[in-house]
Amino acid sequence: MKIFKLITALIITVTFVLGCTHDDYVPITGTGDVGIGESSDELLVKKFSTAPLFDGNIDDVWSEARPLINKATVSGAGDRQITLNGSSGGDLSLEPTDLMDPYTGESYSYSLRGGHDGEYLYLLFEWEDDTDSRDRQSWYFDPNSGVSGEWKQENKYANHKNDKFYEDKFGFMFPIANPAGFNEGTCTVTCHSNLELLPNSLADGHKVTRHYMKNEGELADFWHWKRDRHALAEAADDGFVQWEDDFDKASANGRKNDDGISPYSTGMKFTDPDNDLSGPKYVIPTRENYYWITQTEIDNGTAKAVTDVAANGVLTYDGGTIDPNGDPAYSQGFGNKRMPSVIINPGGQGNDGRSEVQVKAIHTGSGWQLEIRRLLYTGDPTDAEFKIGETLPFGLAIFNNAAIAHGQTNFLSMKIEN
Repeated sequence: MKIFKLITALIITVTFVLGCTHDDYVPITGTGDVGIGESSDELLVKKFSTAPLFDGNIDDVWSEARPLINKATVSGAGDRQITLNGSSGGDLSLEPTDLMDPYTGESYSYSLRGGHDGEYLYLLFEWEDDTDSRDRQSWYFDPNSGVSGEWKQENKYANHKNDKFYEDKFGFMFPIANPAGFNEGTCTVTCHSNLELLPNSLADGHKVTRHYMKNEGELADFWHWKRDRHALAEAADDGFVQWEDDFDKASANGRKNDDGISPYSTGMKFTDPDNDLSGPKYVIPTRENYYWITQTEIDNGTAKAVTDVAANGVLTYDGGTIDPNGDPAYSQGFGNKRMPSVIINPGGQGNDGRSEVQVKAIHTGSGWQLEIRRLLYTGDPTDAEFKIGETLPFGLAIFNNAAIAHGQTNFLSMKIEN
């Protein structure tokens, strides 16, 4: 990730198109306007004179909003006690020690602006990132594995700095009904490390660090956007963090999604019943550099279901075969014919609880520019209420090509103007 000048813009709704900015928009280095100023820890949600057009582009009205300018830094999260990647075969020495390694110490500069029109909260979020990361656990062929080669997936959790194959993401967390300690700790009060491992933890994929609330009955609102999985949905996953009865154990996962349609499925694995060999579930034979398959492409036959995985790696699908032997296009890391691990669909399109945090996202070539929008009040008890005239604490996280390691800024506050 390289430094870039943020051209500040945030509202929640995700659309991947090339956007435009007006020529005099303020860079991340400062507003240049003494009257507007900037802050490193308070987001001033401006009452707009006119609401911005919610399309992912940066309207002139955003120049009225004071930016919060800061950095999100990846800090350590405690030692791993079990392996997280299947490729490690249970050998903990093959994985880095800390849960956040090899990202620990990375820092991402960002700009955040806020506004409202009396009905919606708008956010304009930009952060430095010269790469649009979409390579989420792609399928590749390893000719040197097994008897005659094997299909494998890129690791979900990077084992080293050259092993980063994941999508970009962000997260926001807000309190619901003033949970204990949130004013002082924001996201940190939901994160618990060194949890007790259960006998089946490795099989169940449990981690020793989990999110859940400290006390029974408490809730926090959690917005989680994923670049690949929300490419059609134009929304973040609107969820919440709750108390768990199995607190202090690695199975205590308090992160839940609000009710609604899931805009993605990650079950893109086919296992041949005749030989127990695995490979991608669907392929688009003529396509290159693709990172997801849409449900529509499956339904209309563009994507072909794999029906056989041969001992030498040859895949059979209805209408043909794919032979990866001797073809570097299927190789690990940068082969341009590797296959996706994600199926996506449009989701609820803002019409259900899970999709009501709308996001329009644009990668500018030097960073992410996201417009985000949500009703100030949804009536859902698992959603934070943004009350005009009040201040509430929040925290945010940026995931740069990472499944779990995230740069974070906590101890922030949001002041909503009358």
